[in-house]
Amino acid sequence: MEFKVKNFKNKFAVLLPVIAGICWGITGIFIRHLDGTGMDNPTIVFTRTSIGTVLMLVLVLIVDKNILKIRIADIPVVIGISLSGSIILMIFYNIAVVELTLSLAAVLLSLSPVFVLIVSALVFKEKITAKKVICMAGAIIGCAMLTGVFEMSVSSMKLSTLGILAGIGSTVCNGLYIIFSRVATDRGCGTMTTCFYSFVFATIMLLPFVDWETFLIFIMDDPAGSAVFLIVQAICTSILPTITYMLALKYIETGRAAILEGGSEPAAAMVMGIILYSEVPTLIGAIGMIITIIALAVLSS
Repeated sequence: MEFKVKNFKNKFAVLLPVIAGICWGITGIFIRHLDGTGMDNPTIVFTRTSIGTVLMLVLVLIVDKNILKIRIADIPVVIGISLSGSIILMIFYNIAVVELTLSLAAVLLSLSPVFVLIVSALVFKEKITAKKVICMAGAIIGCAMLTGVFEMSVSSMKLSTLGILAGIGSTVCNGLYIIFSRVATDRGCGTMTTCFYSFVFATIMLLPFVDWETFLIFIMDDPAGSAVFLIVQAICTSILPTITYMLALKYIETGRAAILEGGSEPAAAMVMGIILYSEVPTLIGAIGMIITIIALAVLSS
C-alpha cells in the first residue's frame, strides 16, 4: 500500500519534511518527562520503538496485511535505518549534551544537511545549486541563533574533545539515517513496511539494554495515564515523523528534504520551550527564527 496523490509534489510534498521536523522537535517534551522518572536513554528510546511497533502492527493488520511482506535483500537497509536513526544517533547526542552545552550540541546536530547534500551529490547525483547552498546556510545560521550559541562567551562554553566528536557523530548518524531512508525509497521499499520493520529491529536491538525495573514502575504507578502518554509519544515522535519523512523522499530531493527538516526541528523545539517552559527567546533568537522561516519559504517555493 502506498500513498500517492496527483500533483502531490507541487502542492504538499514540501510540507512533509517540515511536519517531520516539527514532530522530532517536540521530542524533548517526552524525554524530559521520562528522564524525570529515572529512565536511562536506552529505556526511553525503547518506549518509543516498542509502542511504535505495536501501534504500527495494529494499523497494518487493519489496513493491509501485505505491508508485513519484506524482501530479504531490503533487511540490511532497514537495519541501517534503525541503527543510525533510533539508536546510535541518540547515544552520540546524549554524550554531546552531557559534555557540551545543550545549545552547542544542537548546533552540531543541525549541521547534518551539509553531510546529506554532499553525499546526495556523490551517491544520488543530485545537483548542489546556489539556492540549496544559500538556504542551507540560512537554516544553519538561523538554527545557531535560535540555540543562543552566538550569545555565549568563550569562557562560558563547555568544550571537550569527546563532546565535539559525539556531536559530529550525531550529525553523521542523522545524515546516514536520511541516506538509508533514501536508499530504501529508491529500492522500492514500501513506506509503511520500512517504517514498521525499522521499529521492530530497533526494539529487538534495544532489548538487552532496557532497565525493566524502572520501566515497569513507570507503567504500574499510573497504568491508564502511562498508556496514553506512551501512545501519544510513539505517534508524535516516531510513527508520524518517520512516515512523513520517508514519503517526502518519494517526491523531493534528499538534500532539500534534509534542509527543510533540519530547519523546522529546532524552531519547533524553541516554540515548545516558550509555551511549556517559559524559555523566552532573546532578540538574536527571534531573528534566528525569522531567518530559518525565510530559508524554508525560499527553498519551498
